[in-house]
Amino acid sequence: MMKILFFISVHGHGRGGHFHSLNHISRKLGEENDVRIISIGPGKSDIIESNPHFRKHINYKGFNILKLRRVIKNEIKIFSPDIYHCFDVGSYNIIRLIISSKKHRVVLNKCGGPNPVEFPCVKNIVLFSKENQEWFEGQNKFKKTNVFLIPNRVIPLELITDYHPINKEKDDFVFVRICRIGLNYKKSILDSMNLISKLYESNFKKIKLYIIGAVEDEDVLKDLKYNEHFINGRIVFLTQSEYTSEASKMLYLADAVIGTGRGLMEAASLKKPILAIDKNRNIPVLLDENHFMDAFKTNFSERNTFKDLNTHDNLNNISNLIYNLNYYNEVSSFAYNCFNMYFNINKVTELYISAYNKSDTFRRKILNDSPMILKTIISFFRSFLKSKNKI
Repeated sequence: MMKILFFISVHGHGRGGHFHSLNHISRKLGEENDVRIISIGPGKSDIIESNPHFRKHINYKGFNILKLRRVIKNEIKIFSPDIYHCFDVGSYNIIRLIISSKKHRVVLNKCGGPNPVEFPCVKNIVLFSKENQEWFEGQNKFKKTNVFLIPNRVIPLELITDYHPINKEKDDFVFVRICRIGLNYKKSILDSMNLISKLYESNFKKIKLYIIGAVEDEDVLKDLKYNEHFINGRIVFLTQSEYTSEASKMLYLADAVIGTGRGLMEAASLKKPILAIDKNRNIPVLLDENHFMDAFKTNFSERNTFKDLNTHDNLNNISNLIYNLNYYNEVSSFAYNCFNMYFNINKVTELYISAYNKSDTFRRKILNDSPMILKTIISFFRSFLKSKNKI
């Protein structure tokens, strides 16, 4: 049994994807290991603080480093961890000022996202995407870094059979896109709506798209609602909190899911056919054995590119889902098998313990990374000022 101390920084609401990942991963590791979590920053995370292994939140404002150091040193004295695991660069850049990596094994997670422009020196790093793995392994700066690719981070979902707030028409084939409604996800929503238009033009009249998510930008929502299929009821926006607070409960509506990141992985756990966003085209791509690895490489983000994709064949494959039950079952099984192979958190303990055992201590290179560390400290201070102004 290992003693693992997690750190994560919180600048705002604390509900981003990596908070969910830490929540799920720590719970799983905690079944067989002694796990504790400390969050630091001017913000707080309800997700992390509801975790059974949550130990403490330290209100770090960017300038009270001595108090932070004193509290963390006291926690270390009490707990005596085997592994110090930082779940974001923000926490890592601060914790490395307090904990000696020459004496202790310090691990950093980079939870997806594009390849960085700059990145601090690190000896042990866990990555979620093949894209990031290839970047780190190709940089001279990280030639001696232990790089671990562990994409597994999703709890298999179960559909709630007695929760059906919206009736699904028997003959409808329903696509679901779950995302916040704002500029960051506007392309994925437009691509999803464009797919409905293409299918409707091909005489698939009994199709529907549900877009489920909180509204970040009212102007974006207003713009999207000009679509003729929204006016005719083939596209439906569900933005009320009863649908968005636990949006995965609404997946009973879905025959297929258009997703990014964790949402796509969760849909695969339900044996739903999954479609990903294509950076270079304007309709989603059905993920089958020919196209899955292209999207896997970029963590199923909107940066996906599909090198051998034929747009006409892709649309035909999506059409096949609707009227060919055998093909639908084949693609569903493929999605479920991929989930179990790459994302199922039930395999995570073995993978992380193996990474921890292979991790090394190393000489701190704080001077080399001082500009990045200073930027991190400033970002904490700015987040503190921002939160103060909101009060």
